[in-house]
Amino acid sequence: MLLGIDFGTTRTVVAAVNRGNYPTVSFQPESGDTLDWYPSVVASRGDELVFGLDAALKQSEPDWVVLRSFKRQLGTLGPEAQIELGEHRLSALELLTGFLSHLRQDLLARSNLRVKPRDKLQATISVPANSNSNQRFITLEAFRRAGFEVRGMMNEPSAAGIEYAHHLATNAVSKREVLVVYDFGGGTFDSSVISLVDRDHQILSSEGIAKLGGDNFDIILLDLALKAADIHEISDSALARMLEECRHKKESLHPNTRRITIDLGLGIEGAGEVTISVNDFYEECRPLIESTIEAMEQAMENSMREAGLDLNESAAVYLVGGSSDLPLVSRLLREKYGRQVRRSPYPRAATAVGLAIAADTSTGYKLRERFSRNFGVWRELNDGRAIGFDVLFEKDTPLPPKGEPPLVRRRRYIPAHNIGDFRYLECGRVDQAGQPQGDIAPWDEVIFPFDPALRSSDGIQNAEITRGERYTNLIEEVYSCDANGMIEVEIADITNHFSRRYRLHGGKS
Repeated sequence: MLLGIDFGTTRTVVAAVNRGNYPTVSFQPESGDTLDWYPSVVASRGDELVFGLDAALKQSEPDWVVLRSFKRQLGTLGPEAQIELGEHRLSALELLTGFLSHLRQDLLARSNLRVKPRDKLQATISVPANSNSNQRFITLEAFRRAGFEVRGMMNEPSAAGIEYAHHLATNAVSKREVLVVYDFGGGTFDSSVISLVDRDHQILSSEGIAKLGGDNFDIILLDLALKAADIHEISDSALARMLEECRHKKESLHPNTRRITIDLGLGIEGAGEVTISVNDFYEECRPLIESTIEAMEQAMENSMREAGLDLNESAAVYLVGGSSDLPLVSRLLREKYGRQVRRSPYPRAATAVGLAIAADTSTGYKLRERFSRNFGVWRELNDGRAIGFDVLFEKDTPLPPKGEPPLVRRRRYIPAHNIGDFRYLECGRVDQAGQPQGDIAPWDEVIFPFDPALRSSDGIQNAEITRGERYTNLIEEVYSCDANGMIEVEIADITNHFSRRYRLHGGKS
């Protein structure tokens, strides 16, 4: 069974490949309702730990600790970083694996997916375009550990671009068109500029904001409600229930809505209802939405500069993601781009449907992704008197197509220290002085013994890093990046035939 799975901040959507059709999968929780999405929620009480459909039912129960939007934490945590949830302590990788394992079980037992228990679930999965490689590794590894056979990983806006092309039958297009995807989800914003020629899609540029999404609007609405009720403190359990109430009321807004009624009594005993002006709510949301438009326009400018395109003739500014449903979003975009703005007929499912179409090789879609961030390492300069950032893979560098050899970067030198202390990071941009700027994601240190005397099992443990002139061995660093944007480095002492290989997330493979 071929699937497209969009693991979202608040909702996970699954689409299936069914003889040329790509329907979204619906789930049946115990409440009897039918959901066309799977709740991205975890809940804990004592030694109990539940996920997904079962966790969503616990959000209104005060004795349960509920974790929402845990996807947002993956961009800042390593695979072994611990997350506390009630009495439980799980690594980021364990938490996501547990969630995806229950998703797989519920696909088999509590959904309309017609699949036998022993059938393989082959999934094409997605990550935010602006996600760092740590998040990509955790996502890919967790899907595999949960029992899915991963056929590929794609950036979310890229998958939405395939859904757009398939929906409008762009295989009949004979000239190059440009699509600007505006993907505003529950926890992240991404934008990609995509060149469309028949079924050959090429990512020209991407920009994003890692921690901005519908969750931020929920918090704004709750803050307004608490201020109106003159409430200054709220428990964690009440906070989770009230954010869910605000999310529900936010998603119920339409262009003619003038007031929003929030029932604070759902989380705070005796608090009652408060009414918020939609104009007040939108005034608080406006700066956040404007920042997404600025990020999108930066991606457009980058594409124009690199490819010489006239983006005024773009096919569309295509709105996807649940947060693009907020009426203010389409209003502000249409004020700038008019008829170019189009909303997906199913914005919450566009990514999953695009992933399913990509999983179906008979459709013939080809996608060429690019680096969405700069990746590099800090190095000493001027005999240790300065520190510089060595960019190894520049942002917007084309990634290798699936099945082709990885991109490779090499560095060779004679070491000046007994130990190499490599500190890698990814960043959104690099300034004119070559320093990392914007959204920066540092990585754990990688330690490599340049001095052969330190290569015993415990030789490097207590050694101090020293600088000297006595080393003559030639060191080579070889960085490789695959089609998924995953990076590995092999550091080798060529002179003494000694090497170690590391994955980007910092652990030795």
